[in-house]
Amino acid sequence: MKNLRLGAILITAVSFIPGFSTATLAQDADYVCYITTKSGQVIDLSASICQLDRSIHLAKATNAAESDQAFLADYKRTIMGYPDVRDKLLASVQKSPESNIMQAKSVCNELEAGLLLEDIKMYQTQGVTNKVDNINSSVIATLATKHYCPQFNNS
Repeated sequence: MKNLRLGAILITAVSFIPGFSTATLAQDADYVCYITTKSGQVIDLSASICQLDRSIHLAKATNAAESDQAFLADYKRTIMGYPDVRDKLLASVQKSPESNIMQAKSVCNELEAGLLLEDIKMYQTQGVTNKVDNINSSVIATLATKHYCPQFNNS
């Protein structure tokens, strides 16, 4: 009984020490990193603990943007090998590069779901009689594995 009372006193004493209370994370849109102690004191952790987290997010965003730019540059280089449709494909990618990027990322999603690249190319061009769309789909599918899901790149 004496040990139980001593344990209760110790737990109560520790709960009054600032910094040992339950921390709450910020919920605003910027996900600012801070804790609020039980006494109401707000401690900003953005310069210490959260700095690493932000740099990781920044690195991921930078890598994604670099992958997109590399994909688009490679796409433009590749379609130069198709002089009869090159101008239409260049105009299309200039007008809406996001469309090609999204299509490439969807190829990766389909590969991750278990489809083969050849099957994806076939499904994307099935029923398409337009040469421009056929070449576009084939180039995007091939470059997707290089830039967005290299684990499926066989070349």
